[in-house]
Amino acid sequence: MTQTLPVLVTGGAGYIGSHAVLALKDAGWPVAVIDNLTTGFRWAVPDGVAFYQGDIEDAALLARIIAEQGIGAVMHFAGSIIVPESVENPLKYYHNNTAKSRALIAAAVAGGVQHFIFSSTAATYGVPEVSPVNEDAPKLPINPYGMSKLMTELMLADVTRAHRFNYGALRYFNVA
Repeated sequence: MTQTLPVLVTGGAGYIGSHAVLALKDAGWPVAVIDNLTTGFRWAVPDGVAFYQGDIEDAALLARIIAEQGIGAVMHFAGSIIVPESVENPLKYYHNNTAKSRALIAAAVAGGVQHFIFSSTAATYGVPEVSPVNEDAPKLPINPYGMSKLMTELMLADVTRAHRFNYGALRYFNVA
């Protein structure tokens, strides 16, 4: 029997993150959650799951969680997701979705975490020329939301080339 490494779920008290936590827990994975509860709910994190209320740009908190929990993988669902808001307030999206993700990635690398799943978006494709959209379709976002997520994907790709680190990016259209 192989040992499963604990997974840190960012935004684990939100809609998608909390469902990921439930699926991981049901599959027998040890799970920890970090969420600042800006849009998430503490009650959405099941009993028995380590919960840390805080922000993913808090390097000291992330280092402590990674060490305390022995984190081996990150599933990153924390982020802002409202397209019109991203057009009205692009700096919020570049801060929350890109700069904070950069801080999370840096903490993962520093803590020896080698596996990273990123909740990206199909908005990275912009307005695709064909449907269904293939994964290798050109990435041409048309709003700050899509661009902020694409920038994080590019960071992850660069980190993979420089460190013992791998990632997957989930580019979904609408999870509901």
